[in-house]
Amino acid sequence: MTASTSPVMSFRRGGSAAEQAEKEANVSSSGRRGPDFFGLKEDGESTVIRLLTDHDDWIWVDQHSFVPTKPGPKDAEKWPKSMTSVCRKDKAFEGVYTDCYICDAKLKNSFGKVASPRIRVWALAIERELVRGDGSEALGGPSKQGVVIGVRDKVDEVDELGADGKPTGAKLNYPRILVINMPMKGFFSHLKAIHGLYGTVVDRDFQVTRSGTGTDTEYKFAAIDPIRDATGANVVAPGTPAWDKYLQAVSEREISLEGIVADKATDEYYARFFDPTKTVEKDGTVVAATAPAGGVVNLPAADTGAPATISDDLRSRIQMLGTPQQDQPKAA
Repeated sequence: MTASTSPVMSFRRGGSAAEQAEKEANVSSSGRRGPDFFGLKEDGESTVIRLLTDHDDWIWVDQHSFVPTKPGPKDAEKWPKSMTSVCRKDKAFEGVYTDCYICDAKLKNSFGKVASPRIRVWALAIERELVRGDGSEALGGPSKQGVVIGVRDKVDEVDELGADGKPTGAKLNYPRILVINMPMKGFFSHLKAIHGLYGTVVDRDFQVTRSGTGTDTEYKFAAIDPIRDATGANVVAPGTPAWDKYLQAVSEREISLEGIVADKATDEYYARFFDPTKTVEKDGTVVAATAPAGGVVNLPAADTGAPATISDDLRSRIQMLGTPQQDQPKAA
């Protein structure tokens, strides 16, 4: 596939446009937001997920974690103390970027150690929840009180947008989509083992429980038997109406896993959060930082030659990675 015929990922750009979109999103408490990131904060906390991205489509990259951010803009109401970023020297970006400020400056992470890149894996999932009987006939009657009788999607309510891109006042309900960004060890390795048993990890739900804190954190997975109809067919699997509903939610909310990953390596992302020698203007343009009064800025010795935007070649190489799809024959 050549660059001229490659499908192109279209990133929304510009600080002013983002600011306006954020204001419109906050018209309601729910907001018109992107997907949430998977996270269990407390020891013993658990949730139920349904993977949308199967084993063979997981995206894995070299990634920097817990990197302290540079000071935020004066008008920033909230500014993160640290951020995750995809290393610009990852093999996916060969011929696209020639630098990585975090690597080149040998930045230290929040734990005081050099923020060397480590392999991290990305996937999409739906957040679900167990349904227990409450004694009512609708939920199985008195005999099922407190007993798990099923699993259902958690739901996000978002603003409907009109042709002008502004909220219409109506609300739309979508299954809650999660972005999972975790290491193989202690998380995705469990799913890999389950894939080895069943040949897939998208045909059933998993209850995920956090065990431990800090660097001693482990995640435990309990596979839930597939939900089947009276004929024994799996009712939530690729090719079913339930699965098509998930794909429709991903499409309508314009969620692109490869786009989310690639965005964390862009010039704009690094200039906004890490590189003090650069700044991002309101239209999203990356420029050299202006020296403060009476001071200087430590600019690089030479131009790295990194492009200002992602190339068509990169787009074509990562366009379909990690996108949930219906079952299709695999190429030999």
